[in-house]
Amino acid sequence: MEGSITQHSNLQRNFLQSDYILSPNEFTSEKIVYSHDIYDIYTGKVLENGYPRIDNTFYKSQVLESAFPILKGNKKLVLYAPTWRGEVGKIDDIVEQIVQSINDIVENIDTNEYEFLVKVHPLVYKYIEGMEFEGITLIPNWVDTNELLHYVDILVTDYSSIFFDYLVTDKPIIFYLYDKDDYLAKRGIYLDLDNLPGSICYTAEDVSTNIINSDRVTQEHKEQIEYYKDKFTNYDNGSVTKDYIDYIFSGKNSVVEKDYNNKKPNVVMYAGAFLNNGVTSSVINLTKLFPYDKYNLIIIDKSRGNKTFEDNIKRLSPNVHMAYRGGGMNLTFYEWVRYNRFMNYAQVEDVDFYKEIVQQEWKRLLGNIDIEVGIDFSGYVPFWTFMMAFSGFRNRIIYQHNDMAAEKLKIVGGKKVHHKNLTRIFSLYPFFDFIASVGEKTLELNKANLVEYTNENQFIYVPNVLDPAFLFMHRSEPTFEKTTIFGEDMLLIDDQWNYGKVQATALTSPTGKGENFINIGRLSPEKDQEKLLQAFALLLKEEGPIHQLYLVGSGQLEKTLKAQTTAFGIEDNVIFTGQTNRALELLDKCDCFVLSSNHEGQPMTLLEAIALNKPVVATDIEGNRSVLGDDSRYGDIVENSVNGLLRGMKKYISGEMKSTNDFDIQKYNEYAMTVFKKMIDHRD
Repeated sequence: MEGSITQHSNLQRNFLQSDYILSPNEFTSEKIVYSHDIYDIYTGKVLENGYPRIDNTFYKSQVLESAFPILKGNKKLVLYAPTWRGEVGKIDDIVEQIVQSINDIVENIDTNEYEFLVKVHPLVYKYIEGMEFEGITLIPNWVDTNELLHYVDILVTDYSSIFFDYLVTDKPIIFYLYDKDDYLAKRGIYLDLDNLPGSICYTAEDVSTNIINSDRVTQEHKEQIEYYKDKFTNYDNGSVTKDYIDYIFSGKNSVVEKDYNNKKPNVVMYAGAFLNNGVTSSVINLTKLFPYDKYNLIIIDKSRGNKTFEDNIKRLSPNVHMAYRGGGMNLTFYEWVRYNRFMNYAQVEDVDFYKEIVQQEWKRLLGNIDIEVGIDFSGYVPFWTFMMAFSGFRNRIIYQHNDMAAEKLKIVGGKKVHHKNLTRIFSLYPFFDFIASVGEKTLELNKANLVEYTNENQFIYVPNVLDPAFLFMHRSEPTFEKTTIFGEDMLLIDDQWNYGKVQATALTSPTGKGENFINIGRLSPEKDQEKLLQAFALLLKEEGPIHQLYLVGSGQLEKTLKAQTTAFGIEDNVIFTGQTNRALELLDKCDCFVLSSNHEGQPMTLLEAIALNKPVVATDIEGNRSVLGDDSRYGDIVENSVNGLLRGMKKYISGEMKSTNDFDIQKYNEYAMTVFKKMIDHRD
């Protein structure tokens, strides 16, 4: 089904709280567990024996007959029941269309022979309940639809599941699909609309004609009707509710019971906000190599309605289970005070209390799922660090992707942006089994700088992994197209016609006149592209404006850096690409990768550059040495200064740089995953 990838989150959470899911048929069972991402991890049972609600369709209702005398009249009863077309909290402009459809259909039928009933979605009802319709009975929300179906002679619907329930009556169904293409594009559907168990109509006039000739509808679609009844309502006989009650509470009767749990241990992970950064790249790669043969992996986050988040979630391995946190902790006022004392002052005061509220919250989020390993892969968000630290999981792990002491002191816009959060997080380090550092040199740095919060036995070196398929995909499936615009060679990203004009999105193409340098990363203080621009300006001053520098990424310093290129007079030689999913392809087209960072954990872009056999110039910091090694075999480690970067770029241009191209991705990944598996397998 189309729509936001998080739209199922509340239903998913409800399912995970349950002991039983009652399903009408095998088709629905499969759709429930797979579309709500609970396959393999759901601890309850799916009972497959029909829908209890359909029992009401088999019997008369004295309440309805008293409220609506027309149900016992001589006219044929036609029910129009259109589906919901909006989103909760949003009513698309569908009321007018529903009203128009009602009037157009009724206009062409004899209201002396037919009684036209309308049952709309509860969220739509309030918008039309005050309207006056001639020859039409609007059914209020309080009426049970299945009780009403007992009296209906002809059902007119569209994409609503109501027709499944109506199948047990063996009466005519008419599908009014006036917006078929638009609906399929926006929402999608699981079924083949060309083989529905009834007449398919695209105009109100066609609907009216089929109502008048309803006797032949069931005959013309007999084969489809029998197929649908056998597939979807084969259990429904009017006593489904009794069968379920007897089975669940007394163990009586035979009900199909299905267990979708694969009995593997579960690992839950918080991976950050899925921004376009190195942490996100790292976790995406890890999900491709994760040991699913032994564990289930559940990644949890709050529901974020932005494109970057959704695009990156879609890049995860399909084996990952995504769970989304909605709502908040169920705490009393006094409990909130105690919880917020920690969040405000980073004072760990009552571990037993923290464990109690955290385990209660995990129960609210994931129901009865037994979690063995909890991983805070981000290491920057106090709430999730708190949730992992006091979870009671067998193994609790927090990652360090950076020089964390430097991160705590980092200033952006005159503020220490991570100081408060990291102060809280550091105070929780003692409650983790492992502190996983992605860089070997970075591990030693963090161990020395954070000694007051940790003990050395907690630290472990767990390098990030690479995804070779993604890394090299552009070589077999290039996305850039070479073109010439106003005499300049460009890499075309996208072009489209707009009011008779072609609008093109393109980048200046790497040239053969000079060298093409590239830097990939957030435009932020710790990446220090300002230093790189100063060095590049000096390079052009010495050698002339023949070289190009690509800055790939976005961030809070973008405007400052662009202004700097103008001030240095190098704006024609520096290309700001913004955030792009073509970064690796562009990297492959450039000549040399330059990393100007002041601190890193294990820079993924540096790993990717050497995996693509690109010479690199990198500042002399622990994270870069963790990747390149003390012998700098894959490039040149230079002094962390403007002059250091300048010398490194000149060394590359002169051909003096020594670098090898023997980086073995498979061997590297095997080592990284061996360490990772050993870490999550750990037992006290």
